Amino acid sequence: MWFFRSPEIVFGEDSLSYLSTLDLKRVVIVTDRYLKESKVISMVKNSLPASAQIVVVGDVPAEPSFDDMLPSLENVRNFSPDWFIAVGGGSSIDTAKILFALYERPDLSVYDITPIVKLNLRKKSRLIAIPTTSGTGSECSWAAVVSERGEKRKNELASKEILPDIAILDPKMVIDLPEEQTRNTATDAIVHAIESYVSSWRNPYSDALAEKAIELITGNLPSVLIKADNIKAREQVHIGASMAGLSFSNSQIGLAHALGHAFGALFKIPHGKSVGIFLPSVVRFNYPYCSDRYDRLNAIFPEDIREKKLDLTLENFLNKIGQPLKIHQMGIDEKNYSNQVETIVELASESTGITTNPRDANREDIRNIAMSVVNLSK
Repeated sequence: MWFFRSPEIVFGEDSLSYLSTLDLKRVVIVTDRYLKESKVISMVKNSLPASAQIVVVGDVPAEPSFDDMLPSLENVRNFSPDWFIAVGGGSSIDTAKILFALYERPDLSVYDITPIVKLNLRKKSRLIAIPTTSGTGSECSWAAVVSERGEKRKNELASKEILPDIAILDPKMVIDLPEEQTRNTATDAIVHAIESYVSSWRNPYSDALAEKAIELITGNLPSVLIKADNIKAREQVHIGASMAGLSFSNSQIGLAHALGHAFGALFKIPHGKSVGIFLPSVVRFNYPYCSDRYDRLNAIFPEDIREKKLDLTLENFLNKIGQPLKIHQMGIDEKNYSNQVETIVELASESTGITTNPRDANREDIRNIAMSVVNLSK
């Protein structure tokens, strides 16, 4: 028996206005310190019913730990909201999920947020996610990533009950997204789509969403990078990224995410870069076990960058959009990276992405992939 889970999705131009139709009385807006005073937060506030009382939690860091969330949790409990609205990238949306769960259930630990624990949420509030990046898919997933303060580790929490009730995909919320973040988050979405498509938990629904996500993102991202205010192309990438989020949320991630989470935690690398750099090597490693599925995805990529095999097509595409394929291209000392590889292997081996990767990977396999991004010919 399988289930497909999705929030109610409101998408397209002017979709933010949907907020005005909801019965929102006491609203907590969760965002990061950079967006707190920004135009997008003003747009959200102006879209709310005039009578709504609002508190803004605007101190979400780039890689939040549970300790970072504790002061906000106390403020939230004192305010007693009936709705949470997450505005931002994956860190803000994931933080809102955790605050929502622990506000509803103050008796819980953050580590109780697992697929096997029934949380009984939504007695007091509901959750809306409004992404300001096109890539994390957090607005459509029932996962949340929380860093471990004092340890270079990211915890992958999950529960169907932290899936947002509503996701609002308004292209105006990403029209001013800087080029670097546009590339990084779109790369993350491509990795979501590809890994979900070959996951051992894949299904017909996740397959269809992954295929369409690849089509929309790869077909429109180059146009966005050329002309940032191309609203139609932005909208297609934004929708494609959300589809990729739905796909992996209803199947699972794989080895590129396992490595990327470990690498990103150790070197503080943006998530899209940290998963994207391993993707071609992971595809090469997996190819003998799912070549037919990779070939199907390869046929969706634009002809001008398409090679005979998906790993080579991905290298062409990542090169075209300016994403690094080697460690030295990120400004990381290769000797320092090599010295940390055993830690990356250890952390990646503990990731849930290992479980659903189409090919079993032992520590030597993971080590070889981790070292494939070092320029040994230098």
